[in-house]
Amino acid sequence: MRKTKIVITMGPALAEAGRLRGALEIADAVRLNASHGDLGGRLEALTEIRRISGEIGRRVPVLLDLQGPKWRVGAMEAPQELPVGTIGVFHPDGEAPGTGPGGAAWAVPLPHPELFLGAKAGQRWILDDGNLEVEVTEVRPRLVAARVKVGGLLKPRKGVHPIGLDVAFDPLTPKDLVDIRWGVEHGVDLFAQSFVRRAEDVRSLEAVIKGLGGSQPIISKIEHPAALDNLHEILEASWGVMVARGDLGVELGVERVPNLQKHIIASARHALKPVITATQMLESMIESPQPTRAEASDVANAIWDGTDAVMLSAESAVGKFPVDAIQWLARIAADADAHFRPRLGRTEDALTQRLSSRTDVAVAFAACRTAQEIGASFIVVFTEGGGSARMVSRLAGDLPVVGVTMDLGNARRMGVMRGVQSLLLPKAQSADEAMATVEKALLKSFGALPGAKVVFTLGLPLYQEGTTNSLKVIEL
Repeated sequence: MRKTKIVITMGPALAEAGRLRGALEIADAVRLNASHGDLGGRLEALTEIRRISGEIGRRVPVLLDLQGPKWRVGAMEAPQELPVGTIGVFHPDGEAPGTGPGGAAWAVPLPHPELFLGAKAGQRWILDDGNLEVEVTEVRPRLVAARVKVGGLLKPRKGVHPIGLDVAFDPLTPKDLVDIRWGVEHGVDLFAQSFVRRAEDVRSLEAVIKGLGGSQPIISKIEHPAALDNLHEILEASWGVMVARGDLGVELGVERVPNLQKHIIASARHALKPVITATQMLESMIESPQPTRAEASDVANAIWDGTDAVMLSAESAVGKFPVDAIQWLARIAADADAHFRPRLGRTEDALTQRLSSRTDVAVAFAACRTAQEIGASFIVVFTEGGGSARMVSRLAGDLPVVGVTMDLGNARRMGVMRGVQSLLLPKAQSADEAMATVEKALLKSFGALPGAKVVFTLGLPLYQEGTTNSLKVIEL
C-alpha cells in the first residue's frame, strides 16, 4: 500500500471528459485554490468531488487554499508578452494605463493600491513565481513603470512579488473572509492559510472559522521569511503545514529551497504534525506526458525527508495530462515508500521532554514501539479529534495505521496523514464491542490475516476527544 498521500489541485483540466473520476480513484485529497475562479464554479467542483467520491467509496478531503495577502496581476483579455529590455506600466484595474517613459510597450492591470504606494525606483518585482522579472524605473500616482529583466508570457492573475517591499498587511483579506464563509457553509474539510508569518495569523483565521460556526483545522503555508523565524510557534498553532516552495524560492532564492524544505519537514515531524510538500513537483507534465528524472528524484527525496503528502498544482489543474501526472506521482511515491525505512529514534529526542506531561504522546510512542518489537501488522487508533492519528502517523514507521472515528470530517482528514487509512464506525456501547467491530473490518476490508497482531490505542471512556490513555495488543 502506498503510504505517502497525494493532493491534487482541482481545475479546468480535471473537469473535462470524466477525468475527475480517474483522478479521485488515485488521489487522497483535493485542493480548491481560492485564488482562481468564482464561488459558483467552486461549488460545482466541490459537489462533483463529493458525488464521485461517494460513488467510488472513498472519503476524499477537500482543502480550501485561501489566497491571503498575495498580490496578483488583474484580469486581462489575453496573456501579454513582456520582451526583455522593454518598458511598460502597471496600472489600477479598470483605468486607462497612460504611458511609461518613452511609451509603454505593455500595460498590465494591478488591483492592489498598496503596491503603488510602496513602489520605489530600483525595486525588483518577480512575476509568476519567478518566471518573469522587472525592475521599477519610475513611480507616478497610480502608475508604476518598469523595465523587463527576465521576459516571457505573462498570463492573467499570476503572482506579483516585490522584493524588499515593506508594506503592512492583515493576515486575512476581505476576499479571504468571503472565501472562509463559503468554505464553512459548504463544509470543506481543511483550510490552507497563505503567507503565515506568526502564530497570531493562524489564531486569527481560527477565530473567524469558529465565529462562523465551523471547526475546520488549518494548514499553514510556510512561504514567508518571517514564518521560518517563527516556525516552532506556527507548528504549535497549526494542524499541519505546507512547504510552499514557489514563494520560498522567490523570496529567499531557489538555491536555499532544498535545505529549507528539509528543515520544515523535520520540524513538522518533531512537532508530530502533518506536512505537505508543494509546487512544481512534476512541472514538466503541464506539457509533457511523462516527468523528468530530476522531478522523480525531487518527489522521492521529499518522501525520504518524511513528508506526509506531495501536491500537484498546475499539473492537475490546467495541464495537458492531469490524470497521467497523478498516476506518475503515485508510481514514484509508491517506489519511494518501498525504499523508505523510517526509524522511530528520529523523534525520540523531541518526544522525551513531552512524555512526562502528555499522556496521549506517551501512549502513541509506546504503541509504535510495541508494534515494532512484536511485529504487529497494524496499529489501530481510536481518534475523535484526529490528534492521536496524527501522532501515531508520525511515529509508526512502515506500519500501516487505521484511524477509527465516528466523525466523517475527521475520517476525511486522515487522507493527508502518511500511512493512515480511516475507518468510519457507528457508536458502540463499550470498548470491547468497538474493538470487535474493528477486528472484523481488518479481516474483511484491510487485508489482515488471522493470527496477525494488532496494537490498539484508545481513550477510556470512549468517544471523548483528547483522552487517549490506553494501549492493548490483540491477535486476530
